[in-house]
Amino acid sequence: MSKVFVIIVTYNGKQWYSRCFENLRSSAIPIQIIVVDNASSDDTVNYINLNFPEVNVIKSAINLGFGQANNLAIKYALNKNADYVFLLNQDAWIEPNTIADLICIHQRNLEYGILSPMHLNVQKNRIEKGLSEFIANYNITSLDLINDMYFNRIQDLYETKYVNAAAWLLPRITLETIGGFDPIFFHYGEDDNYMHRVLFHGLKIGICPRNIIVHDTENQVQRDTHSQQSNLKTLLTEYTNINIPFDLNKNIIFYIRKIIDKIFKVDFKQAHFYLLLLKFILQNKLKIEKSRFQNSLREKSWL
Repeated sequence: MSKVFVIIVTYNGKQWYSRCFENLRSSAIPIQIIVVDNASSDDTVNYINLNFPEVNVIKSAINLGFGQANNLAIKYALNKNADYVFLLNQDAWIEPNTIADLICIHQRNLEYGILSPMHLNVQKNRIEKGLSEFIANYNITSLDLINDMYFNRIQDLYETKYVNAAAWLLPRITLETIGGFDPIFFHYGEDDNYMHRVLFHGLKIGICPRNIIVHDTENQVQRDTHSQQSNLKTLLTEYTNINIPFDLNKNIIFYIRKIIDKIFKVDFKQAHFYLLLLKFILQNKLKIEKSRFQNSLREKSWL
């Protein structure tokens, strides 16, 4: 039987823990649960220790962000000879057969480096909004999924280029080939980067629509997707995508020319915008170069 570790990064999410951990207890196969708490202030650690004593809690003194917190637990699981790691968001919960069925699907499709179940809303009457947008994009997910859903002939597995990391099954071979999350990302963007690396190293990403989790995104605090910070995070995701050849020096020259051009045209707002992008590249240039080099290697990077 496969040795499976479920990893959950927690941060001030007590409203979800009862359903999340109770449902894990119903797993059809034995699992070991690791929690990495990112310095919660809502008594998360005491609550889990009291109500779910079977959970191994790693308490961080600081907020490590999503990726680096997961890396701690992934390294622990590998050292304990894990065959599979299942990453699960604190605001999500499984069905009894979710993990077991994903493992069965992977064992029949070893070329897949990431498998995800379908994400449903709390009422289980809709696909979670974020995931549905990617399913509907034929540039990302095979159109076979939409056609098969319409004609009621759903298959076990469909290839995609993106599925957010709310519930990822990662086989050991993925972790030994790709490693952990890149620490250049603190929160948001790390799953995009990881998928870029999976594809670069010749593995596939799949959605398994017969398997489900519930993902309670309706009760999350929504972030401003148009904020300056979000724009810079998107830029960083693009710059670290090792599937696309990239020359930072050319981009630096490009932004300098743009700044000069906008100043001469007395467009100071756009000049300021390009100045922010230039500063961002210069501040992160060495980190980006290190990221691209390290992530091109077939090894347990960042673990």
